[in-house]
Amino acid sequence: MTIEKASTLQITLLSTLGWCMSLARKFMRVTPTATFTAHTAHFCAQGLLIVTFLLPIKILILLGSESIPEYLPPALKSFSKPWLIIGLSLLTALFYGLYLLSELIASRYSRTGAYQLMKHNQKSHSLSHQRPLAVLAFSRFTRGLSAASFVTITLGALLYIYPALLTIALTYIAVVTTLIIVLYNRKDRIRSIVQRHHHALLNALSSLGFLGTFAFMVMDFLYMTPTPIYIALISLILVRQSLARLKSMIEDAIYLKNHQQKINALFFAH
Repeated sequence: MTIEKASTLQITLLSTLGWCMSLARKFMRVTPTATFTAHTAHFCAQGLLIVTFLLPIKILILLGSESIPEYLPPALKSFSKPWLIIGLSLLTALFYGLYLLSELIASRYSRTGAYQLMKHNQKSHSLSHQRPLAVLAFSRFTRGLSAASFVTITLGALLYIYPALLTIALTYIAVVTTLIIVLYNRKDRIRSIVQRHHHALLNALSSLGFLGTFAFMVMDFLYMTPTPIYIALISLILVRQSLARLKSMIEDAIYLKNHQQKINALFFAH
């Protein structure tokens, strides 16, 4: 095996990262407002989605309990159980509405940013029929950027509230990444599977990572020193969403890389 073959996937990853950084510089230079707004809206949508997952679980816990749990803040425990359930239900609907609003804002500013970039590139006028691709590329780039920000902040939160679970999650990601790189570079069949079925593979790896962290959490509660149950619940949701966002970010990067030539023609003057 030659050195060139051994480093095929590594070179691809580095070149993709470098190209994405050049896209980021281009976006921020030409259309900073649309880029920042779309990125922020995508990020807020991801955070709001977690809240809309967490609140219904809280409501179900309240419905199944005889009294208000002791771990709730004193301000919430001052309400009666029925009113607390109604209030949390209304809050869930409110956060879901804000999630939809964030998605709409991200879509609008992705379209605005893409059109501004095409207008800046005078030669892209002849490619006006590819505006849908430009909008999708802008949207997927800003969404991937927000996913990276989300994962970074979430990992920082896990380091504070449940460092043992973070260690397991990072170990899993490191081992899987190393294994895929080694097999991709050495096995033609694995390379073909990764290239043709990356979506299914990423879904499987994300689900496997969640199951692994959940298994560790169960073992922690049974045989070690567990964290409080509400911290464990929040951590589990954070891990699930982080793996989902990481998968989404990789898929967005693959999509952009597959359309690199067309995107360069749309956004970069030649």
